Amino acid sequence: MQKSYTYWRAAHPLVFISSLLLLGVVISNGFAKLSFFSSPLFLICLLFVELAALFTCLQIQSKPVIKGILVIICLISWGVMIQWNAGSQTHFELPSYINRYIIYCRNGLIDKINKTIISKEANGFALALLIGVKMDMNKALVNAYTQLGIIHIIAISGMHLDILFKSLKRLTSYFPKNRIFKILEIVILLIIVWTYTLMAYASPSIVRASVFFSIYLIGNFYALPSFALNTIAGGILFLILMNVRGVEHIGLQLSYAAVIGIHLFYKILYTSIDIDNPIIQFLWSNCCVSLAAQLTTFPILLLHFHQVASWVLVSNFIMVPLSNLILYGLAIILILPKGLAIYVGILVAKYIQFFNQFVQHWFLNTKAGTLQITMNTIQVLGFYLILLLVYLWIYQKKSSYLLAVLGLITCYTVLKLFS
Repeated sequence: MQKSYTYWRAAHPLVFISSLLLLGVVISNGFAKLSFFSSPLFLICLLFVELAALFTCLQIQSKPVIKGILVIICLISWGVMIQWNAGSQTHFELPSYINRYIIYCRNGLIDKINKTIISKEANGFALALLIGVKMDMNKALVNAYTQLGIIHIIAISGMHLDILFKSLKRLTSYFPKNRIFKILEIVILLIIVWTYTLMAYASPSIVRASVFFSIYLIGNFYALPSFALNTIAGGILFLILMNVRGVEHIGLQLSYAAVIGIHLFYKILYTSIDIDNPIIQFLWSNCCVSLAAQLTTFPILLLHFHQVASWVLVSNFIMVPLSNLILYGLAIILILPKGLAIYVGILVAKYIQFFNQFVQHWFLNTKAGTLQITMNTIQVLGFYLILLLVYLWIYQKKSSYLLAVLGLITCYTVLKLFS
């Protein structure tokens, strides 16, 4: 497989498009306080620049470098215009018949859980896991999850949708392999995924995951080459076009940082140790997922909150796989008829109570807390630059990347010493 920059760029066009649009958004935010950049005259000038760049691109045939620069200018200016126009974006409302359908499905789910999981504590936890309703959850318990760095377990996210998606894919894999059933499969999967998303009150985290899975499904249906980074960038691009203000949300930043970290570093970490025992392989795989996600989310947490949970790596390594068992149990309850679901509900309720008691015991007896660390924007950008160079060094085995990392660390150390 060719590993050149040109090949990689051709295989990941959405990465470049979304990155340049985001750069335009950042530039627009940086100059937003200047009166000229908020005036209609600025918009007219920007349109003139875009039209000139596009016209020149169409005229140039034999100068790819100049053409590439003009395309970059166009995309960045489009990002500026998207941000400039963000104030006029309106809230999207679903048609009334879809709202009625979603409310019917949500009420049916809540009614099934209420009749099969009687315990108030377990019931509140189950509804928080399934559709994000946290009103009945114990505040002390929520605090324990937060301090241990596993609050994302009780937040509807891509992890929940991933379990649903994989389960549905196993069922639809038995469909006959012809075009009609392929169309039927994609329609069923998209309807169920987006129904569940809307049942969970379309929280930003699950909308992002649904967009990601939808892009993957549609691309897979047309047998297009699958590149995870390109799919992630497609999701970002869609969200930018729908609501550019969402880019500023910390949840979006953490979600995509975690997904990108897992995609880039999970395989590197997992293959760094040869393990034959399947049980240890499973444990090491979970550990690598947690490490890869923390590598890319760590600086964002420090930038916004200036602190990180002291037990975050260990707690995610242990608790995330155990929490998945609850999700599978709840899925079985929803599928089974009421008579059988009651017995499964008793087991799930007992497991939820054990799970929560274990979390509280861990929190109270390990003195879990937070580490106070501060990072500014420049330090975060420097961290990501170093992380990218380390990845390129591991991937391409070029010593120049490692020298660049050492040079950046040296420069930063010298600046800190004399600041």
